[in-house]
Amino acid sequence: MLFSLPVLMYHSVSRHPHRLCVAPEIFEDHCRSLAGAGWRGISLEEAEGYFLHKRRLPRKVCLFTFDDGYLDNYAHAEPLLRRYGHCGVLFPVLGLLQDGDVQRPTAEDGGADGATPARLPNLDARAPVRNRQGLLVSPIIFCSWKEVDVMRRKGALDSAPHSMTHGRVVTDMRFDRLYRPNDRYSFFDVPPYAVPWGFPRFPLDHGLTHRGYTPVPELFDLVRNLVPQQPKEAQAFLSQEKNRQAVVEAVTRLPRLGVRESREEYRGRVAEEFAACREQCLARLGYAPLSFCWPWGDYNTIAREEARRAGFRVFFTTYRGANLAGRAAAVRRIAVRGHSGDALLNLLRCAASSLRELPYDIGRFCHRIVD
Repeated sequence: MLFSLPVLMYHSVSRHPHRLCVAPEIFEDHCRSLAGAGWRGISLEEAEGYFLHKRRLPRKVCLFTFDDGYLDNYAHAEPLLRRYGHCGVLFPVLGLLQDGDVQRPTAEDGGADGATPARLPNLDARAPVRNRQGLLVSPIIFCSWKEVDVMRRKGALDSAPHSMTHGRVVTDMRFDRLYRPNDRYSFFDVPPYAVPWGFPRFPLDHGLTHRGYTPVPELFDLVRNLVPQQPKEAQAFLSQEKNRQAVVEAVTRLPRLGVRESREEYRGRVAEEFAACREQCLARLGYAPLSFCWPWGDYNTIAREEARRAGFRVFFTTYRGANLAGRAAAVRRIAVRGHSGDALLNLLRCAASSLRELPYDIGRFCHRIVD
């Protein structure tokens, strides 16, 4: 039977009611159940040896991965991994990590009853806040560089980049909606510019895999002149269909709405991002990473070429399938939700052994060429 390394994909380890969140109690059940059944979460170094050099691994192993760099990974996940003898890897968005010498307490620093320390922010409640673009988003509290370094030095949770920005780009200048103050958005589903109220909501997609459009300055000026920019006044103005229609008609009369970056500009932009990832890890953490986790699990030919040119060799996706030794180009992962520990064990047993390679459902994502 062929051996496949199961790679588990987590995001937030908190009680926030969201599909990407796993409660600390459930995560502890995962760690406890695996350890009790003789399974071990291996280190990133062991996984890279398997993917790059076909180094043999024991049968009952898996790799824990955590995307984005949530503070709760530091506060809850890392102490639990160490408690049960597991290792894993954090994939933080480097440009969103907090600066300075910030090191907050973890769940290990609570009282005798296991209470969360008072100095630790509330990681479960996420009331919407306005971000830099002015939009209402559910906030994410990120780790600091210091905390990422502390976890690496403790040995249980290594790190590798998940890009600098996890950013979106505008991919089409057609639109059918306008930005309004009371609309809510996910943290990463926002455009790469400050948004005037009443601005067209252009389609967005992954910044590393798409050539983007930059809206022309005349469009920003037009919208600001037509629509009040105080939130209450803007909401009242845009709640009326005739006002929204007037804005749309004025916008469509402009000779052009945006300029698309050239293929050379796109390649240069993604090359700069990969180089910045390596430089930041070297400068702040003292190591040059070999692994990279694609934002949204997606990539194309140009992005992969530039990532390899920057020195990355192991690439983590969100595709499902087998992970055979020597297959570093597209590591498959299992998205973990609220599974019980026993259910996760059954899933790992199935994922670790196969009479043949599991089918890869990668289609247009893996082989897309930027047009």
